[in-house]
Amino acid sequence: MADTGFSRRSLLRAALLAGAAGMAGACDDAAGVLSNKLSGRRPVWKHTFKTGDTGFVTPGSTSNDLFPYSVTASGGMLYVSFEGKLYAFDTAGHEHWESPYGQYDASSQYGPTAPQVLDGVLYTVRNEPGGKGTLQALDPTTGRLVWSFSPGAWLTPPSAAGGRVVVCNMRYLYGLDAATGRQLWRVGRGSDLFLGVPAITGGTACAVDVDGILHGVTAKAGDLRWSQSDGPSLINGRFDQRSHTIGADGVFYVRDALLRAVSASDGKVRWTNGAVPDAQNAAVSSGGLLYVSGHGEHPGVLAVDAATGGTRWQAPIPDPNGTLDASPAVAGGAVSVTVKGKLVNLDAATGRPRWTALIRNSNNGAVPLSGAAAANGLVVVLCKDEADVDDAGDKDGPVDHLYAYRL
Repeated sequence: MADTGFSRRSLLRAALLAGAAGMAGACDDAAGVLSNKLSGRRPVWKHTFKTGDTGFVTPGSTSNDLFPYSVTASGGMLYVSFEGKLYAFDTAGHEHWESPYGQYDASSQYGPTAPQVLDGVLYTVRNEPGGKGTLQALDPTTGRLVWSFSPGAWLTPPSAAGGRVVVCNMRYLYGLDAATGRQLWRVGRGSDLFLGVPAITGGTACAVDVDGILHGVTAKAGDLRWSQSDGPSLINGRFDQRSHTIGADGVFYVRDALLRAVSASDGKVRWTNGAVPDAQNAAVSSGGLLYVSGHGEHPGVLAVDAATGGTRWQAPIPDPNGTLDASPAVAGGAVSVTVKGKLVNLDAATGRPRWTALIRNSNNGAVPLSGAAAANGLVVVLCKDEADVDDAGDKDGPVDHLYAYRL
């Protein structure tokens, strides 16, 4: 359940009502010691997770946390994956259920992974050591497992539309029945190595293979519709084999070092935008725009016209030493991104900064954050600070936090 300390919650609400949400500075608890120092925007509420497991599954490993901490929002609910478990919260901070089917990522080749709600179904992926991958379909109201699919080898994040689900396991592109998880078809010879994240729209599914070819197949039967190399050269001009693809209104938006719009009906490239930042975080479609974030060349956040591919605005990365490792959250006229220790909120129409929340540990150091998620006028972020003490009192072991802020 959300933290219910009366004095703490009352203080936060009073500060918000008094217009102090934008004031900088740290908050102090009754003892005068806070595990997390928050400056800039103040949170509306928080939930404290007790850390029972570091997530380092491999004995002796200290560099690869196989339980990605992530959060997504859908239908006014927040779905949080933390240490291999999945939690559902409403936007008032009340926990509705806990489930053992959270994200598990031993593959680490698709970037930070998060739960997804697609066509009313909640999906998580468990890529375990040894190469086993499982796609899990859950009831979002209860967290109950409806079906699972484990074809062997690690799985990409899924895509779903029109009663079909598509997912790749590096060997094949699979089409599944969304209601039962039954395999309807598969594309590939077992050696094609589909590494790209697939998408589905307009009755067509697509994914990029290891040769950089984008294949479009019918979502109903997996029959090949077209193949697109996006260039005459056998080497240059092809799609990156680990491209992230999303589908919307009969168009695929393929994201690698470029952003390209590809017609789902014939595979023709409608436009290309070369000003997008590096890092293959998936684009986010909202209100006729595509929002992209990343680091490397052209670092920052970019808004692209979905019809023409023209750049509407570009905002610099909010920390010169930071990396934008997750897709932005877009809701309520705002774009929210995270770097280590910072949650940054931008105006969705102009890219101008609106506010920044700084999240620090007891030593005033920046702490790792999940990607952001937004719903019902709130933006939330999961903070893996593993603090020794929480402002609600001493805990037996480290704690982590889920913070909610007003957009």
